[in-house]
Parts: sequence; C-alpha cells; structure tokens
Amino acid sequence: MLSERLFNITVCPSQNVVCGWVSSPNTRGTINIIWSSLSTIWLCTWTALCLNIPEQQNSRGWRMMLYKLRWQMFAVFFPEVLVALAAEQWISAKQSVRAFRELGHSSWTIRHGFFADMGGIIVAPKDSDHFAIDSYQLAHLIRNNYISLPPIDINDIRAVNKADGLARAVTMAQMAWFCMACLGRSVEGLNITPVELETLAFILCTTHTFFFWWNKPLDPARPLILLLNETTEELCMPGHDPESFERTPLDFVRPAPDSKSLIAPFWFGLKATFKVPQYLLPSNKRPTTPKRARRTITNSTIHPAEGIGWILTLYLIFFQAMFYGLHIGVAWKIPFPTHVEFSIYELANIVDFGLIVMFILALPLGAHFAPFIGRVVFKKEATTVLEVAAMLPTWGKLLVHGPFVIGYIIARVLVLGESVVALRAMPNIIFQDLDWSNFLPHI
Repeated sequence: MLSERLFNITVCPSQNVVCGWVSSPNTRGTINIIWSSLSTIWLCTWTALCLNIPEQQNSRGWRMMLYKLRWQMFAVFFPEVLVALAAEQWISAKQSVRAFRELGHSSWTIRHGFFADMGGIIVAPKDSDHFAIDSYQLAHLIRNNYISLPPIDINDIRAVNKADGLARAVTMAQMAWFCMACLGRSVEGLNITPVELETLAFILCTTHTFFFWWNKPLDPARPLILLLNETTEELCMPGHDPESFERTPLDFVRPAPDSKSLIAPFWFGLKATFKVPQYLLPSNKRPTTPKRARRTITNSTIHPAEGIGWILTLYLIFFQAMFYGLHIGVAWKIPFPTHVEFSIYELANIVDFGLIVMFILALPLGAHFAPFIGRVVFKKEATTVLEVAAMLPTWGKLLVHGPFVIGYIIARVLVLGESVVALRAMPNIIFQDLDWSNFLPHI
C-alpha cells in the first residue's frame, strides 16, 4: 500500500480514483484513416492544379471555386492524364525559351513561357476585341516586327501569383508526413489500408505534376494587355481570313497538334464518346466559324508546337508502370474484406494500365501509318492520326474510342470505390498505431 501511494499507482478502477500519468492508446480509428487520406488527396488534387487564367466572370468568388472544383474532380478520376497535360505544357514552355533565344531574347525563361501559354498575355488590335495569345504566337508577332518583346519582369509574374509557394509547401509537408507514416508502418510490420495505398498513388502523381508545373504560376490574378497599332487584318498572313477563326485571328500561327500529342487524342476520344462541349476539344477539331475572339486559353488547348518525341513517350510509359505497379504490387500485401474484392481491385488496375499503355503506343504508331490508312481506307490524304479519326463516321468514332474511355472510367471508379468500401472490414492490426519512439535513437 505504501508503494502504491508513493508512486500514485491505481490498482482498482473507480470513478472516484484520481490517476497520475496515463499513456495514450496506441490505436487509430477509422475516422483517423479516412481524414488523413482524404485530406492528403484533397491537397494533392487542389494545389497541384495550375490552371490557365479563366474567363473574367469565372475569376472571382464561387465561380472561381467551381472552376477549380471541376478540374479537381478531373484530377481525381484522371490523375495520369493531368501528369501528361502538365508534361506537354512544360515542353511547350521549354520550346518557347528556345524560340525566343533564337530571336535574341535571352531574358525569356520557362516561367515566361508558362505565363504566356496560360493566357497571361492579351493583345488589343486597334479595330477588334482583345484576345489571348500563347508564347508561339507572341514569337510570331515579334519575328514579323509587329511588336517588340514586352517588358515582362519575372518578379511581375510572381506578383500576380497569389500564394503558390505557401500552398505547395503545405502540400509537400503533408505528402512527406504521409509517406513517412506509411513507410514506418511497413518497417514495423503494420499493414496499410487500400485508401492509404490510393493516397500514395496520388502523391506519386502530384510529385510529377509539381515537377512539370513548378515554374507555372498558381492562380494568377490578371493578364498583361499589349496595345497594338495594327488591325486584325494586318496581323493575319495572306490567305487567312481575319473574320473566320475558331479561337483567335492568330489560330493559323499555331499548327495542329502533333500526332504524338497525348492530350489531343484524349479530348477527341472524350468528345466522340460523351459529346464533350466544344471548348474542351483540340483547336484543330472545333468548327471554324466567325465569332468573337477568346480572351482566355483553355486548359486543354496547349500543345507543344513541335510535338513530343519518343523520350517523353517512354517516360510516360515508365510513369504509368510506377503508378499501376504501386497499385498492383503493394495490393498483394494489403488486407481486403474478401478475395473477390481483392480480385476486382487488381483486375481494374490491370485493365486501366493496359488501356493507358495501348493508348500511348498507338499514337506514334498511328502517326506512322496515318497516310497509308487515309489513302487506302478513306481515299483521302491524311498526315496525323487525328485526321484519320475525324474521317470515321459517328458510329465508327464511338466504336473506336468508346470501349477505351468507358472501360477506363468504369475501372477507375471500381478502384476508388473499393478503396473506401474496404474499410468496412479490416483486421485489428490495421488500427494499431505507429510507435514513433521506436525510430528515435535511444540506449
């Protein structure tokens, strides 16, 4: 009894007994797992989005929030496509640096290229509405002495950026913490849940997206307007109607997307399957009718002017192997409520991986055989796989693209759904928390 009093040890539980030091329970609840996973996914899919400058009416308040939420949902269902989109925009910005250095402007950086390609530069001819131009079109105007290089200071670009540094720092800290927690559980022999595995996959995608969009401003507030002394007709080359265009009178400057572009066929396939609105389509496939010039550049219209090569194609295949290898490989060590659910989860990931690889490989191969297919099958000249696809009747487009698009979406929904549903029946070891003291140096 004396020892119990000296050391404040409670022997018999009672509501009236006053206790001393009480250790925290070494467990975690389902809500802890859901909160840490979903909050990390939300940060990854929100701060990784470096969207182009929206229409003025969508640039503030709830409209801006809705604009980003739509693309956040896109990032949830198509994380690999977002990486490819960022990669192509990165290449486009790098190509602009080379183009401007050939013009003698060594001060032009990849950050300038991103700013221009996201609608950060608007020209105002003296006889027509303002419209946005990309870096490729800006180089054209400078090359033909319509304008001189505008004094765009790199600090001015950062000034219109709201909070990209802080937002990315918070996201990277959260990603690092989550990865260390999962790694620590692996070292301790503790399993993770399917939703935590899915979160790791989002972290992988966000890491690559951050790399490609690191120099792209996040949520810039306003573009730079350049006043021109020329009319729209003077800006157009001979043979181009200044009144007939899809987006702006300078559409003729940027060529159609290269056949190896990964994004253009993706939008084309979505349109063929779901009749996506025209503003989501690649510029060379939208109806060309006289209209008001656009003051923004949509997120789906940036394609490298010189196309992409085999190096990026192989990189994207390697990235897909990492992304789905994480799903397929690690899932074998993760508990599922039933073997059937595990099989569905694995099969859905295998289907998605196979469709993505087929899609990536089909593009350069299709570009090689496009002229032959156009002449033999359709009796027309074709130089790109998109031109061949456009020759197909409506039912043919649906037959070619529908199985890929619908199959991918169904498999993706199964993966995301099973990741959450599996939490209904997990073994006790899942809820055992990680003891960080085991990783600290001690005697």
